[in-house]
Amino acid sequence: MTKHFQMATRLVAIAGTLGLSACGDPPAADGEDPATEPPAAQPGSPPAVAEPAALEGFAREDLREDPGRAAWQTEIFNEAASGQLKKLAATIADSPVLEAKSLAKFVGEGFTTGSLHPDRPPAGATGAEGFAAALNELLGGENAAEFKIVSVQPGEDRVHTEILASLASRKDGKSWQANARWKAAWTMADDGPPKLLALEVPAEGFTFHERATADPMFSDQTAAVLAGNRSYPLQLVHGIDHWMERMEAAYGMDLVGNHGVAVADVNGDGLDDVYFCQAGGLPNRLFLGQPDGTARDVSAEAGVDFCDYSRAAIFVDLDNDGDQDLAVLLNATVVILANDGTGSFSAGNRYPIIGNATALSSADYDDDRLLDLYVVVRDAELGVLGNRLLGSPIPYHDANNGGPNVMLRNEGGLAFRAVTGETGLDRNNRRFSQAAAWEDYDNDGDQDLYVANDFGRNNLYRNDGGQFTDVAAAAGVEDLSAGMSVSWADYNRDGRMDLYVGNMFSSAGNRVTYQRQFKDGIADDLRGLYQRHARGNSLFESVDGGTFRDVSLETGVTMGRWAWSSVFADLDNDGWEDLVVANGFVTNEDTHDL
Repeated sequence: MTKHFQMATRLVAIAGTLGLSACGDPPAADGEDPATEPPAAQPGSPPAVAEPAALEGFAREDLREDPGRAAWQTEIFNEAASGQLKKLAATIADSPVLEAKSLAKFVGEGFTTGSLHPDRPPAGATGAEGFAAALNELLGGENAAEFKIVSVQPGEDRVHTEILASLASRKDGKSWQANARWKAAWTMADDGPPKLLALEVPAEGFTFHERATADPMFSDQTAAVLAGNRSYPLQLVHGIDHWMERMEAAYGMDLVGNHGVAVADVNGDGLDDVYFCQAGGLPNRLFLGQPDGTARDVSAEAGVDFCDYSRAAIFVDLDNDGDQDLAVLLNATVVILANDGTGSFSAGNRYPIIGNATALSSADYDDDRLLDLYVVVRDAELGVLGNRLLGSPIPYHDANNGGPNVMLRNEGGLAFRAVTGETGLDRNNRRFSQAAAWEDYDNDGDQDLYVANDFGRNNLYRNDGGQFTDVAAAAGVEDLSAGMSVSWADYNRDGRMDLYVGNMFSSAGNRVTYQRQFKDGIADDLRGLYQRHARGNSLFESVDGGTFRDVSLETGVTMGRWAWSSVFADLDNDGWEDLVVANGFVTNEDTHDL
């Protein structure tokens, strides 16, 4: 197995359960109400171990073929061509003005190219000189380039590829970026690295963005805001790989390191504060925003420096007293903490959850003027020794053996009751969920719920007076893929709320699943599910307040890479909702699949 198939060979974790650790562990309140249906396992019970037979279906579903076999010569070619493109990107970055001699090693005899900007007259250039002219027409300053091959099709005397190309430059107080889908023909690479024979840039898929400044849209201010705190150099500057080498996995140390943040004004001073969830063994951190733009660590004095494995948290006024209370996931438990109005928190009830909870969302689903909590659960069981990387989805493309999400109804007094079954939310509720977002999409006055699920179809629960029905299929938003995140907004300003779902774009998946030899013998509709799984993010436009239209391809929003999180936001204050996607995976020094 090689790194080409990271999309489909995500590791299978054997699941188990861990209790809350002692560091900062809030006591359970009297009359603690388990938030689970069925009840949780008793403390001290041994971790469950998946039987080998339970994993056989998943093993059959993955892409473990060796690309070195004759059937996968396309992947061998991809490696060679990608190496050439990486060198080309370095050459572009090193040269404000590109010269033919530096590009000769990338082009073959008879190379031809048109303009790299489809809106400009075709250059009709040839050879290394023509390639340099075409690149200089588009660049010409402090340059950067990135390339990703998403399709490989062998021909009789050449190989045809489709390349996602991003080229950027800044000069004389301006900056610009071009994104395109290059269609390139290459030599066969029998006697050395492949070389380009022809290059075409179609208008479809091409975007060009220019700004009247050379400054980046964003600058990293992390150190400026946090460096005055002792916890910054000691804890926060280090990535998860640093701590994996130094701390026991039993604490809840996690290879993925996907721990969330929550933002609110917790002390009523009008400034945003931020809470960082951390891996097990590291204390969660609360920073109060200061008038000078810095932030001060008050984690211990605020009573929220828990050392348990913490995946997510949410600030919300749960007792209607005007301040932001805190709900936080600690191991497999939802812990409720009351805010006294100054940003000091006291632990209240806690609610055990079956499985690996991943996210929290809040809304008043039953219109009783008390905000309720929805707990998103991915895996059916918490991983043994903190290994929460992945469960064992069966089947891979449409799994329904994950952990059950939980609806917690606010009963008042910071007490909650699990009502998942009685509200109808336990239907289609074992789908490796990653995120959830509330919105009144049908404009009937109550809050509906969309749930993004990994390894298959998503849920759209329509709320009818506190009772929910999964209408995702009828509404056209099942989005059978690797759901990671969800965000609502009226992107086209037609008065109806639209839906953006973060999934997983995989260049390897796009290349391999369209090859004839991929899963030879399976039905075309099943093959299409694998292809859809690798397509990337989805944008659904509301048509009539009840159904949606998939406009992902026509709006150009699929390529969000491995999109863990996505959100609508008007970044440039022009009145239109933009999209921000946080992406990546286990990176370290090999950035191949970013």
